[in-house]
Amino acid sequence: MDDDVLDYQLRQLVSEAQQHPPNSTQQRRALNRLITKIQVSGKLNRFVKWQNLPEFEDIYHEAQAKTFTEICKKIYKYDSDHKVMAWVNQILEWRFLDLLRPIRNRPRTFSLDELNSINNDADSHASKESSRVQREILEKDGFENHQKTEDELLREFVKNDPEGILQNTCIGEDKNANLQKVLLMRLNEEKWSDISKKLGHSIPRLSELYQRSLQKHKIIDYFRRYLQ
Repeated sequence: MDDDVLDYQLRQLVSEAQQHPPNSTQQRRALNRLITKIQVSGKLNRFVKWQNLPEFEDIYHEAQAKTFTEICKKIYKYDSDHKVMAWVNQILEWRFLDLLRPIRNRPRTFSLDELNSINNDADSHASKESSRVQREILEKDGFENHQKTEDELLREFVKNDPEGILQNTCIGEDKNANLQKVLLMRLNEEKWSDISKKLGHSIPRLSELYQRSLQKHKIIDYFRRYLQ
């Protein structure tokens, strides 16, 4: 599709969404049509230079979900001086880089051969480096074991859902697409695309359920009651 034609169609959908009251059924429908049009446009930035990363697909889908949620929240702030896809791709780039930053800043992982090489080196600097690396590994293992315990507690809480709040927080009348299921799938590191297929809802709808719910005082207080 010609870029100008696409931009015209997207502007029409943005305008329609802006005309309805915030969070109204009419606005949600207009926003869903807008997000769907963006998804099938083929104009979303794919960040080709990062596609060799093992975590790329998860990062990309997470960035997309955050982008679509942000678009819905900031639909009234769209600046018509710019094309809609330029606005969308700018937000997508920001969210992608936000998610990418912790991965890029990860400390280098030494292989056993590298550690042995360092240990066998008589140079005092190498010896110190070996000790430092080994300390970091031990500290990291200790942290991960502690973190794993917290993850298990969180998983157990979500699975049990003692007050049924997570099960009853769902998309519309679809009780199957509830917050409990989405949280468990995310805790199992399932991709948004797979969750979408399993629950039968678009990634933006699922992301909206996930992110908006976790910002509500009712849900936050629920977690605090059982996990603090």
